Amino acid sequence: MGTKSLIPQLQYIDEAHETLGLTWRQIAGALGADESTLHRWRSGESDPRAVYVSRMEALKEFQTELFDAMHPEPAREWLATEIPSLGGRRPIELLMEGSIEPLTRIMMRLNMGSLG
Repeated sequence: MGTKSLIPQLQYIDEAHETLGLTWRQIAGALGADESTLHRWRSGESDPRAVYVSRMEALKEFQTELFDAMHPEPAREWLATEIPSLGGRRPIELLMEGSIEPLTRIMMRLNMGSLG
């Protein structure tokens, strides 16, 4: 099901679902929204407020940095892997808590070669 809204950033959530294999529940968590609200946005029943559009842009930025660092399949595996520098947590857990920006910074540092 594609998006019917005029909000172009909604395509970012479809991309996260298709390319990263994130569930709608996981995407809703990343955006700080309820899953039913996410489906209303996607169906065109309502449009997201500016704060959610901004979070969709942050999700897209994270996805861009992630795919600069690795291909989709390893990226999906990385999201599900316990990472020592994250205190043994999995990146998907942080993502579902809405912590997109810290993960984006990690990927940016990795892409710049400054992770040690």
